[in-house]
Amino acid sequence: MLSMNSQMNTFVKLGSNRNLSKLELSTIFEKNSLENLEFREWKDYLFFVLNKDYQKKFLDNLNKTGSLVKVGSIFFSDDLSNLDKLRESTRRVIERELREKTHRKIKFSLNVQSSSIDDKKRISRIIRHEIRQVAKLRHIEVKIIPTKKDSMELSPFQYYKENLQKRGKEINCLIIKSKIMLGFTTWVTNPFKDIKQDEERLVRLFTHGMSIKLARSLVNISNISPNGTLLDPFCGTGTILIEGLKQGMKVIGVDKDAKCVRASKTNLNHFTSSFPSKMKIKEKWNIHLHDSRYLNNIIKEKIDGIITEPYLGPFLNELPPVNQGTEIMKDLEKLYIQVLKGSKNHLRENGRILFIIPVYRYSSELTISPDSDIICEKTSLELVKESKFFGIKLPIEIGRKHNIINRKLLILEK
Repeated sequence: MLSMNSQMNTFVKLGSNRNLSKLELSTIFEKNSLENLEFREWKDYLFFVLNKDYQKKFLDNLNKTGSLVKVGSIFFSDDLSNLDKLRESTRRVIERELREKTHRKIKFSLNVQSSSIDDKKRISRIIRHEIRQVAKLRHIEVKIIPTKKDSMELSPFQYYKENLQKRGKEINCLIIKSKIMLGFTTWVTNPFKDIKQDEERLVRLFTHGMSIKLARSLVNISNISPNGTLLDPFCGTGTILIEGLKQGMKVIGVDKDAKCVRASKTNLNHFTSSFPSKMKIKEKWNIHLHDSRYLNNIIKEKIDGIITEPYLGPFLNELPPVNQGTEIMKDLEKLYIQVLKGSKNHLRENGRILFIIPVYRYSSELTISPDSDIICEKTSLELVKESKFFGIKLPIEIGRKHNIINRKLLILEK
């Protein structure tokens, strides 16, 4: 961790599950062979020092992420007391921005974050004034988009609704103790793409579905190369498989429920129909109706990575008694060991298995889940216990923090 005196040039806003966001970021940096990372964390934000070449690589990976909210560059960093410098720097970058725009009407949004309400108001007034002054001199009409008072920033929905990615700019001002950092947003996750993809799914099964964003994050964290092969031995409606296909992977789905296999095939057929025939996407996927405990009967090739949300036990509206919950977890443990033993035989060396397991939370002191240490011992797989960057301790919970019935992500390696 750095003090805020260090010169940061990139910021990231994390999603609601900060650990998942940091784990996904860590994998991106690993994938691109970053050796050292200088960073600082504040609230929902991470600040980095990235060189110019690496910044480009980083930006190229962002549309493949599922858990990040926004990314931006920092053009000014100084003490909060030095407001003359802030005015000067703001004016300079606004002039440059308006000079580069060909439109006569430009939108701006301000995201001012501080623990002090007075500082928020004061800095907002300064930035607004500079925007209006520069616009007036250049005879350009500007609109400063109002934000909700409680958040002081646009949501991704509002960002795209206002068409800021094409017709404007979001200015971020983050006041951390006595330090002020000013920057532009360069990328925001597009929720409308996910909504469109979700609406286009022909088959949805409530008890066998996964969110598109989570599936995308898991595909990223798996570190499977674009030409690699992904296996989902409990494929449900095929959400993970589609996210793998979108990244150029060959995908194999297995499920013993005929209804799920039909759903997966329908959804993948529909997804691949949008590609030109010459791309031969249909040849990159296969779905099997089979019991995943006996994968040796159907899988004959090497797999680069495995991502799955397996059967998590009976559907429950409330927690069962502790003794009954313990029995459920022991039964699941046996199932998972069988599936992982068979899967491991086909996994390449150093390949990752992303495996979701259930957690019953009876109190802050008592939680029950399948024993990951026993699973590793019985399958001779290694449990990844910490991310390369940010020090994220694994496994991590991937559901809402206070859910009594939750899920936990294991990362296993051969």
